[in-house]
Amino acid sequence: MIKWLFLFAIVYLLYKSAKPFLTVFRFSNTIKQKKRKQDLRNKIYKMDIQDAEYEENIDK
Repeated sequence: MIKWLFLFAIVYLLYKSAKPFLTVFRFSNTIKQKKRKQDLRNKIYKMDIQDAEYEENIDK
């Protein structure tokens, strides 16, 4: 019984100590994702995109 309590205490402490590291990891992933999106927006903005020809088909 004492072994189980000791094991539970160790797992609980590991979980509590790992939470801040996971938060930092998620935060860095969010920053990377925003940077990738911004890079893509910049590439699209710099492209010389011509207006496409669009023919509307209004047959009823």
